[in-house]
Amino acid sequence: MAGMKVVANQGGGQDPGYEWSVLTLNVAHDEAAKMLTADQYDHEADLVKQLARHADPTHSSTLSVCAVEDFYELRDKGGVLGNMNVRTFFCLDRKAKARAIIVLGVIKKQNDGPTPLGDKIRMRYRKRKYEEGVYGMATAMVKQREKE
Repeated sequence: MAGMKVVANQGGGQDPGYEWSVLTLNVAHDEAAKMLTADQYDHEADLVKQLARHADPTHSSTLSVCAVEDFYELRDKGGVLGNMNVRTFFCLDRKAKARAIIVLGVIKKQNDGPTPLGDKIRMRYRKRKYEEGVYGMATAMVKQREKE
C-alpha cells in the first residue's frame, strides 16, 4: 500500500529536538513489522530517531551508517536483535520545508558481504517512486502534524 507514516517532526521531541523529520514508507513499516518483534521494531525506530537529532544523519559517531549508491543503510546487530543483522535503508529529502529522513525499507541481512543486489534495486526503486510523489505529499503530512 502506498503512503507514509510520520514518525517524528523536525523541532519535536525532547530538547534539543529533532533536526530532521522522519517519514516511513508504509511498505517499509510492513516489512519491519513482519520480521521484527515489537521490542525489536521499537529499538530500530529509536535508532532512526537518534539519527534525526544529528545535523547530518549520514555521519554519526554513535551509529553505523554507510552509503549505498545514493541512499544509506543504518546497520545494527546484537542486543535486543540477538544474532539478527538488520539494515534500515533511508534517503534524505533536503528539499522539503521540514528536512526529512525517509525510511525506504528494512531487511534481515543473511550474509557478511555487501548489500544484496536485489535489496539495492528494491530500495532504489522506492526512492525513485518517493521522489515522483507516488507515496504521497511528505511536506503536506509534516505540515499537518505540526498543526496538531
